[in-house]
Amino acid sequence: MKKITILSLLIFISGLSFAQSIDNQFYFRFGYSSPSWKHFGLDEQEFQSSGFDSKYGANFELGSIFLIKSILNRNDMSFGINADYLYAVFNNFEAKTYSDILETNIGIFRAGSKVGPSFTYSPVDKLEFDVYAKLDFAWGTGLVTYFDDMIDDADEFFLSKADFGFSTGLNVRYGILLLGVEFNTISTELESDDYSDVYWQQLVTLENDSKKSKLPCTNFTIGLSF
Repeated sequence: MKKITILSLLIFISGLSFAQSIDNQFYFRFGYSSPSWKHFGLDEQEFQSSGFDSKYGANFELGSIFLIKSILNRNDMSFGINADYLYAVFNNFEAKTYSDILETNIGIFRAGSKVGPSFTYSPVDKLEFDVYAKLDFAWGTGLVTYFDDMIDDADEFFLSKADFGFSTGLNVRYGILLLGVEFNTISTELESDDYSDVYWQQLVTLENDSKKSKLPCTNFTIGLSF
């Protein structure tokens, strides 16, 4: 019993010591999301020849950067963990003339969480640069085709289950101000809400064995870090 008590006390003291070496930078940010013309395995020429001439999006993130000071034992550099507790991203493709292949405008929404290692460099006081790579766990993705109004004129819905992707990015933090750029890529199976075993990618490529749709985008954000 005494050994268990001593062991528990040692673990508790070690945990306190480790926690004191961590600097938790909580942040929230939002911004512009630019969907790639590489969506669905296509290219810009294929999109434009199908009538799509504009794309845009938006995103929001809520997370923390856990800087572990004890690893490098330096004031200007540190390794850490960057975790997004919640993110939401919306991408949209619009066509002035309706497509013969894809037929309508396309809206894509995805929500999930991300986590991965980060490296922080601080050349001067209050200025910090974070470089990171994250595993993207998408809780769910939805795609809707529509004409003029997404709510009133929705044509078809395609939904996916949870899936994984990756992201890499750079943060610039000065005081509480946070600026960021991130490239995000994920592939997921978007199945028709009306017809089982019918996938969006099959309609795009006209191949029955094609199920996963590529959904790369680049996010530009501004926010606050505490």
